Amino acid sequence: MARASSPPPSFPIGQRLRATRLAKGFTLEQVAKRSGLDKSFISRLERDATAASVASLLKVCGALGIQPGSLFDPPKTNLVRAEEAPSANFGGQGVQDFILSRGLRGEIMVLRTEIEPGGHGGKELYIFPADTDFVTVLEGSLEFTVGEARYTLHPGDSLTFCGQEPHTWRNLGKSRAVVLWVLSPAP
Repeated sequence: MARASSPPPSFPIGQRLRATRLAKGFTLEQVAKRSGLDKSFISRLERDATAASVASLLKVCGALGIQPGSLFDPPKTNLVRAEEAPSANFGGQGVQDFILSRGLRGEIMVLRTEIEPGGHGGKELYIFPADTDFVTVLEGSLEFTVGEARYTLHPGDSLTFCGQEPHTWRNLGKSRAVVLWVLSPAP
């Protein structure tokens, strides 16, 4: 009588299991011995050729020293190609904002902002809903006003300040400015 095989999982975790095993330097034999499961089963599981029971998954995760829930977390690596960065409008004049961060669960937001000559964040000071703002100038130059203080930043210069401090900025130059913002937590 033929044995029914388990259907492939609806959420493929095999690649994550294999990557974890290899990162920890374990062989299939070691994981099999530590988990009490068959080496061929673990191999099939890593190829997403079979599904694991809850008990088997707990044994494999225990052998690897990981929490089972970590297999279902969103990927920790997110690639955003320059031409695919979603644009956003956070206000200002003569400004284009692009979101460079994805999948960071609100921890930080990274933006690339292109500012035309004369472009600015607004004539009035504003407060952005982030605890910490970090900005670095990649091209051009900008004048920042934070509270009562003014700073002129050129390529390579950076400024970190409390996002709750009233601030604004403007491009006083004759060429486009490009800056990188890091906001924490993400607004």
